[in-house]
Amino acid sequence: MFAPTASTEDTTQASTAPKPTASAEETHHADDGHGHDEFYEGIPDVSWAPETDEEVEGIATTVMGLFARPDMPEREWYTDLFPYLAEDYAVDAQYIDPARIRVSSVESEPTLVREQGNPLTVTAEFATDAGPWIVQLHRIGQEDPWLVTAIAPKDT
Repeated sequence: MFAPTASTEDTTQASTAPKPTASAEETHHADDGHGHDEFYEGIPDVSWAPETDEEVEGIATTVMGLFARPDMPEREWYTDLFPYLAEDYAVDAQYIDPARIRVSSVESEPTLVREQGNPLTVTAEFATDAGPWIVQLHRIGQEDPWLVTAIAPKDT
């Protein structure tokens, strides 16, 4: 019977993938969904604590309030938002003309939507005068800041 061999590319990728280890003291763990823990080197140990909701709601509310100011001069608008933006989104946001933003008022507190078991990413949904909008936030570790990766109408 013929058995295909791995290409050089496949071998390289396999050798750089996280490797299971036996010691939880030296590494972090991730639940693989099979009823037991596996341990991986380099995977952050992050949890969603009870106070995380309040922290994320506060940041998302601040950001949405700063975003929903179409009468603001472009440079001032961007400068106010910049500290809350992830690096990639900050590059995109510098080209947004606030005068073209349809949102001028936020009409609700955020509703948080997140994937179960994912303490790194969350979406905050807001009712606005222009319909529902979302603020997506992400962090790369437990002690890292929540940064905005997108602000958009909910249906896009």
